[in-house]
Amino acid sequence: MRHCLLLLLIAFATTGCEPELDCFDQGELEASYHEGRAAADAENAAELEKGKQVGLSLTEADGRRDGNLEGFSDGYLSGHARTYPAGYDDGYSDGGSDGANDPGACSDGESDGFSDGESDGYDDGYSGGYSDGGSAGYSDGYADGASTCPSDLRAPVSAAEEEEEKADPADVRECFSRGHTFAIDPSAFDRGLAAGKAANPDYQKGYQAAYPPAYARGYADGEAAGYGDGYDDGYGDGYDEGFAAIYEACYDESYPAGYDSGWSGGYDDGYSGGYSDGYSDGFDDGDDC
Repeated sequence: MRHCLLLLLIAFATTGCEPELDCFDQGELEASYHEGRAAADAENAAELEKGKQVGLSLTEADGRRDGNLEGFSDGYLSGHARTYPAGYDDGYSDGGSDGANDPGACSDGESDGFSDGESDGYDDGYSGGYSDGGSAGYSDGYADGASTCPSDLRAPVSAAEEEEEKADPADVRECFSRGHTFAIDPSAFDRGLAAGKAANPDYQKGYQAAYPPAYARGYADGEAAGYGDGYDDGYGDGYDEGFAAIYEACYDESYPAGYDSGWSGGYDDGYSGGYSDGYSDGFDDGDDC
């Protein structure tokens, strides 16, 4: 048990972690959590009522203003959505062709493919050479070190004392905050405002009169802009796709040559490093009789 506790304490010390705070301990922390939720519920109710009263106080002019703004916005989005797909498709087709014909696509792919292949080949070659060199070096080092026999010293292991966890006022505040955050409703005022507007006949009169013509204006503008926006987005995506297809083909074609080029150099370097480390390890084991 003491050994497990020691490992746990060491893990906390090295990772900077602390035990998870339990706000459902059926005690003071849980009570604080529920107090936080109750406070949030009260704030939500107050904000809901405040928003409703603001909505009920609005005038016919306020309704016309909102009807114009929201009608135009809704119409624009609808018109934009109608023409955007056709523009996107046309732009994607043109962009794909231009991207595939970009002379930099293949040259970049060839360059990056060879470079990445060379790097990967070097790493793999180094690993293989290190392993082979380590085996050879260990054997030689063991033979050279077998003539000496140092003693085996072991450092004593100390055990940590178990410390009792105590409640902390900061934990109480944290659990209150968690309960409050869980229950708070940022939309309470807006929901109350919408309810007040819906129940306000003067506001609705102005809103209903302004919304339809504003929607029609927004729809026309949205249609005009939708095709162009769709074309631009489609062209960019198509260009990237066309460029990537050529890039990847040329990348794959040049990668093997780069890999082969890097492997031999990596193997030689790895063998040298592995032999040195292996010799050292072999010598240490060899002189430990």
